[in-house]
Parts: sequence; structure tokens; C-alpha cells
Amino acid sequence: MRHFLPSLSLTLLLAAPALLAQAQSTPEAATHRPALLRLGLGSCLNGSGDYSVVKLSGEYAPQFGRHLRLGSRLAIISGSRNYDFGYGYVVPESYRAVNLEQEVYWLPFGVNKAVEFGVGVGAFGGYSSQRGVKSGGLRRNETTGNLELDYRPLHERGLNGGYIASLNIDVAIDQARNWRVGGKLSLQNDTQANILPGAQFQFSRAW
Repeated sequence: MRHFLPSLSLTLLLAAPALLAQAQSTPEAATHRPALLRLGLGSCLNGSGDYSVVKLSGEYAPQFGRHLRLGSRLAIISGSRNYDFGYGYVVPESYRAVNLEQEVYWLPFGVNKAVEFGVGVGAFGGYSSQRGVKSGGLRRNETTGNLELDYRPLHERGLNGGYIASLNIDVAIDQARNWRVGGKLSLQNDTQANILPGAQFQFSRAW
């Protein structure tokens, strides 16, 4: 899934110009529904791309004017792996977070189109817990001659905050434009130096 979702989101974003051109000739929907309720599911790369984590989010996105939306989200992030030093020595690593995220989306082609393309910037705050390895490796015991694992563990937890930026596309899948599917490419960075680039698949309902 972690390879499929980013590929789908990237395909949707690359197809945006053609879809937007088609949308210009599409009549406006009869029913005006300014807000979107969104569910998002995808993956991010924790740290410097060390391992993948899953991101699940629920968002309320009302419109403001003809070219702006606000996106207020609750996001849950979770992932783990085993760091392999070799010779059977492994250390579990994990990242968990619950965040409140707020973005402002600028939609240059307008809100409530058959295709909505937006650029988002914002901030987030929440609670995270991370376990892993700061540094270390295998060394040979001078007395026994055996290899031994010597490392500095990483354990960080607490409140954190940071910024987030994204590219978004949502495509209406019914004539009334009540239901949409789309994708999101995002980058976020927090006060604990956790960088999370990723992609999510989005399913929306106009409200």
C-alpha cells in the first residue's frame, strides 16, 4: 500500500492540467455546498527516509471566498521497523503521533469546480513518541572476541509543533459534485526535527 498510494496521488496531481481544462467547460453544480468533509489515508517517510509510517486523517474544509479553503484536521501517524545491525542484532524503532493540523488552501482556479487544485500552507501541534537508535554499531569484545552491540538508544516523547505544506487535487465523481476523490502531497517538519514527506489518498463529501 505504501507504494500504491503515493503513485496514485502523484498520477492525480500530474493529470491536473488536463482535468482543469475540461472543468472550465463544465457548468457549475446546481447545489452550492461550500464545505468538504475529508478522510485521508496514506504514508510518510519518517526522518531522512528511514522507514514508512501510516497517516490517517479526518478534515473539515470550508470555503472562504472564491479561492480559499481552510483545512482543520485530526491526524494519527504510526509506524515501526527493526533496525538491523547485522549478525542477528536488531533494535525496534517506532514513531507515533496524534496531531491537530491547520492549513490554508489557495485554489487558483476556484472553489467548487469539477476539479479543485490547491496549494496549502499551515501549522500543526500534537503529541508524539519516537523510539530508535541515535548512534552505535557492533564492536568486538577484547576479552571474549565476540561481536557485541553497542548503541545509544533514542526515546523522545512529548508535545511538538511545526509547519506543513502541501499540493492537493480533488476530482468530483458525481454530477452534483457532492463526492470527490483526490490526492495530497505533503511535507511537515516539527520541533523535534522529524521530517515527514508523504502522500495521501483523499475521499471527500460536500456538506
